[in-house]
Amino acid sequence: MASPVFHGLAGAGLAYALAADARLPLNASLRRAAPLMTGAAALACLPDLDYLPGIATGALNAFHQQGTHSLAWVVLAAAAVWLAGRIWKPARFGWRAFGFLVLLIGSHLAIDLVTADHAPPYGIPLWQPFSGRPVQAPFALLPAWEKASLRDLMSPANARPFAIELTGGLAVAAGCVAAKRSWTRRRAAI
Repeated sequence: MASPVFHGLAGAGLAYALAADARLPLNASLRRAAPLMTGAAALACLPDLDYLPGIATGALNAFHQQGTHSLAWVVLAAAAVWLAGRIWKPARFGWRAFGFLVLLIGSHLAIDLVTADHAPPYGIPLWQPFSGRPVQAPFALLPAWEKASLRDLMSPANARPFAIELTGGLAVAAGCVAAKRSWTRRRAAI
């Protein structure tokens, strides 16, 4: 499955594309959107919370790709974040914000579906709790990481997947920024 590198960059790009103010010059727009993009990067990695029990036991993948990698969990996690946001700032967390959260957290599943998987269970339980059968795309756009333990993450074998994810993630984020700036009309200077 993909690492937080690609998930985070894709989440930051989606946040800019859907919620940033592209009428400002690029640098000012990115500075203003930085807190939103940072939060979105973290939320895009939310399904990987299932790594935490594996870290505690020393077997990183022991609980990975379970219930947190399902559409039901995405909707429940988005609802929890949305409700917390409604309590914190009700005016900013309307129904569009809920849709944005579902898309943002759900982007994790879309990326994992097209990432090579070399460890059982192959794929993700997309339809859980209705079906525990793992789902995986018939093709892989991203390579798999060697990650049986935390020590494996620093393995030279992971240099290639890291480089591919970093390059691809930056391309996705830059594409989101470029798309937003192309469809947003800038106001004329006064």
